[in-house]
Amino acid sequence: MSPNNLDSPERSEQASDASSIVQGLSNTAQTIGGSLQAMQQALVGNMQQAAQMTLSMNKMMEELVKRSVQVSVFAQQSEASRGVGTHLRLAIHNRSPIPLLQTRVKLWFCARQQQGQGSSVQLRVRDVAVKDTTGGLVFGQTDGELLAGLVDEGAPFAQTESTTEVGNGATVETEVAVEVDALVQMNGRIAVEFLSPGTGQILTVSHRFGIHLLQLLDCSFAGKKSALLTPYNELHAITSDPRISIDIARARTAFAVPPADGIEPDCMFVMRSKDNTLALRVICILEDTHDVLCDFVASDPESDLAAMRLQLSEELGKSNNA
Repeated sequence: MSPNNLDSPERSEQASDASSIVQGLSNTAQTIGGSLQAMQQALVGNMQQAAQMTLSMNKMMEELVKRSVQVSVFAQQSEASRGVGTHLRLAIHNRSPIPLLQTRVKLWFCARQQQGQGSSVQLRVRDVAVKDTTGGLVFGQTDGELLAGLVDEGAPFAQTESTTEVGNGATVETEVAVEVDALVQMNGRIAVEFLSPGTGQILTVSHRFGIHLLQLLDCSFAGKKSALLTPYNELHAITSDPRISIDIARARTAFAVPPADGIEPDCMFVMRSKDNTLALRVICILEDTHDVLCDFVASDPESDLAAMRLQLSEELGKSNNA
């Protein structure tokens, strides 16, 4: 047998050793590859978890800051430069430890009810005073038509806005005059927009409010035995309008009736505007209720108070929760 056709024992042993080494390297490579893949998956998982945690923390921080921003609106009657109006005292209080940068404050107004065909109500919003600790809210003056709609849409009246900064623990206050050339109930909305301290996204805190007829008029009470009643005895009865029933407790609050004064027949709840004086004259106290029955008297005997009667019933009735 030729020696070329047979492998020597030494060559067989070397081939076996080489095969073992290759197999070992292959196993090692597979193990390292599996470990690297596991590490990569763990790293991706950790990064995703960290990103999710960061997102959750940002959302918690944003929610905390939003809950720490208090927005309040207080309406009080005041003399208008035209028609009737009220002053709105606006206050933004930042109770959080984070200052509110690039804060934008927006105001919207709309009429609660659609006006009659061919009629329109003109609205003016202007600054009255500024009281603050960090900057100021200056809205300037905006004129426009007051339309019926939803204040969330921002369309019923072109919004008016101001930019300021509210420091941590600080309060920014201002007062604006809202004037209309006709008696009309209004809805309003104030929105405070500021940058998120975490993501830089715009955050919004908003507050809705209403403006009632009684907040547009100068309201007072004239008791039966009071000298204040004398000038109102000349007012004309509006016989075209039915009588109205109002809640005594609400009337006492709205017309600032002194606690010591009783409400009895012939006393008056007086409402004055620049052009007219209206009053609800008490006829009687309804039995087994906390209501009084009143009729309308006015300086203008031709006053059409049909719509106003319904609105006053809403504002002074027990069902009013506005």
